[in-house]
Amino acid sequence: VLLVKAERNPEEEKIYETFVELGCEILRKTQGVEPRVISVVKTHCERLNGSGYPQHLVGDKIPLLGKIAGIVTFYDHVTNPRGSRHPIAPSKAVARLYELRNIQFQEELVVEFIRAIGLYPTGTLVELSTGEVAVVVEQNFERRLKPKVMVVLDSLKQEMTESVLLDLAEDDKRKQALLDSGKKTRYEIEKIEIARDLEPGSYDVDISGIRDQYLMKTEKTGILGLLSRLKS
Repeated sequence: VLLVKAERNPEEEKIYETFVELGCEILRKTQGVEPRVISVVKTHCERLNGSGYPQHLVGDKIPLLGKIAGIVTFYDHVTNPRGSRHPIAPSKAVARLYELRNIQFQEELVVEFIRAIGLYPTGTLVELSTGEVAVVVEQNFERRLKPKVMVVLDSLKQEMTESVLLDLAEDDKRKQALLDSGKKTRYEIEKIEIARDLEPGSYDVDISGIRDQYLMKTEKTGILGLLSRLKS
């Protein structure tokens, strides 16, 4: 019950924090678990300024992997909270992480984490400049603002008969080529961009299902492509 409770009194908080040591105890009794794995579990709730738990470690007393795990844990906690807490949009989670750099989290690690997941992480619900609603399904590491998205609601916010995969970077490149060649004018072409990210739950969209379906399809395509190359 305490694991999913949104608010805990001081006594409940103390009990809640024992989950770290209980988890470590289970891992110690589990055959084949490396000591460094246990170390990560033991320190993933510690914070740079000593405000974490269970040992209230400060600064470099927290091992590197523990610091990294702490950042990931925080991000997951605010975007996918347990219990009655409301999730926040990934971009807001990233902004909050950045505010906590050199307070709860090491600045260099926060910056690298943000670089890795981008402004619109996979699974972000976004509204496009067309008014359509989409889910970010794949990052573009060269053009962070132009990921691949799965369009799921039309401009009237109605569910589409079939989701449409849109590569914003490729769409942009294709339309720019038409402009450069003189085949189309700027008034005839509407470049599609992400207008804003949306709070989770803004619309009845199965974000996890869409993301997982895309990943499975991509993985299957990759395996089939590999088999095809091996045959030839």
